[in-house]
Amino acid sequence: MKKLSIKTVSYSALLLGLLISQNVFARAFWEITDSNLKYVARVRADPYWGSVVIYNPVFCKEIGAACGFFRDHAFAHAFLNHLLLPPEAYPYTLEDQADCWTAKNGDPDETYAAVQFLLDENRDPKIKLTGDPLKRAAKIKACAIDAGKWSVK
Repeated sequence: MKKLSIKTVSYSALLLGLLISQNVFARAFWEITDSNLKYVARVRADPYWGSVVIYNPVFCKEIGAACGFFRDHAFAHAFLNHLLLPPEAYPYTLEDQADCWTAKNGDPDETYAAVQFLLDENRDPKIKLTGDPLKRAAKIKACAIDAGKWSVK
């Protein structure tokens, strides 16, 4: 078996990080569906990939583009080296970091849709959320504006 040099590994990690931040790999390899999931998406440790995002395709169909934001948010926890916890176990500071990272690096249309979803008082109550939806929406919007990625439809 050929050994990889530190330089090769470093370049590979850098390339992988760039591809992930551009959503090239985030939705291609490390996702599985679970129609029984109470959240739109979550992340968990995986022995092969390191981490895997699990998302509820039923909720995703219902909320449309916002699903992409929440799937990327789950992935952000792994990308930011957070402990991989159930959604309700994350401290608000780590949730804010994942929201902000996603708003700055994700698709502006998905970010806008997620903010609208969080602001919707008539959203499906079966979709479990963490934190205060109004505060999350404000924080996400502020991060997207700060990154020049706020898109108003």
